This record gives sequence, structure tokens and C-alpha cells, in this order.
Amino acid sequence: MNRLSKFATVAVLILTPAVVSAQSSTVGFGVSGGLSLPTGDLSNAVDAGYSLAGHLFLKPSTTESLRFRGDVSFDRFAYSGDISGTFTSLGFMANALVDLTPGESVTPYLLGGLGAFNTKSSDVANSSSTNFGVQAGAGLNFQLSGFSTFVEAKYVNVFTADNATGYVPITFGFRFSR
Repeated sequence: MNRLSKFATVAVLILTPAVVSAQSSTVGFGVSGGLSLPTGDLSNAVDAGYSLAGHLFLKPSTTESLRFRGDVSFDRFAYSGDISGTFTSLGFMANALVDLTPGESVTPYLLGGLGAFNTKSSDVANSSSTNFGVQAGAGLNFQLSGFSTFVEAKYVNVFTADNATGYVPITFGFRFSR
């Protein structure tokens, strides 16, 4: 079984309980963007970049503090030094979020997820690969009238063939619910 089919199987198993309870759930969408900081070996090759993401939120009515979120993210970094080109990462993630003080107007939360990432390097090598990745982080959700905002930082680790590619997106976003 290849990596993509393994990822699809795990994603279905994780999201099935959320989809089953979706009939009585709050569904929302959001967008975010911000700074993306490379870590480890990646930080030796590229400068800080940016991160953009779209989100689909699901809050089952049967849980007080647990939410689910699907992310589509795009991170872009420029090579440093004499190398011209960019390093990009397109990610598809399934996350679980745990609200630490549910029901408050300002709610801290923890998040963790797994997914697939397509990374591309447009330098001399011009390489591209799709690999499994994980992310973990924390944020603050600010409930406003009709929508909410959030700020979060997370560590993203993509397991590439030679090593792991890591970076830390620090983002600000908006969330709208039905």
C-alpha cells in the first residue's frame, strides 16, 4: 500500500466520527495567513516565508471542548544566499482541536493533526515530492458577533525521503459559522 492510500485510510478513520455527528453540529469555514519560519535543515537553505490557509471547521454538538478542522495550506520560502528559487509546501491536513476554556469569549486551544504535503523546490534540482506530515500547536480564539478571529502557532513536520522538513507558521485568521 503506498503512502497516499495509507494517508487516505487514516484520514477516513479519523474523520468518520465527526461526519457521523455532523447532522447536529456547527459547521464553519475560515481563512488565515501569516509568517512561516523554517526550522532545522530547511532554515539553513531558505529565509522566512509566508503561509496562507483555508479551513473547514466542524464542532459536534455532543462535545463541549472538541472540534475538528480540515486545512488546505500553502507555505512559500525563498532560498537564501546565492541560490535563486523557491521552496513551497502545499498541505492537506485533518486536525483535532481541544478548547481549554469552552464557552468563553477568549478561548485558548491546542491542535494536532496529520496529512499529506506536496513540497516543491524550484532551484537547480527542480524537485517535487508528496509525503506524510504532522502538525501540533496552540492558539487563541476570539469570539465576536457573527464570526471569530484566531491567532495560532504550530510546528509542521513533513517526513521527506532524506530527512524531515520543518517549519512554524504563525498566523492570524477569521472563522465564520452557520
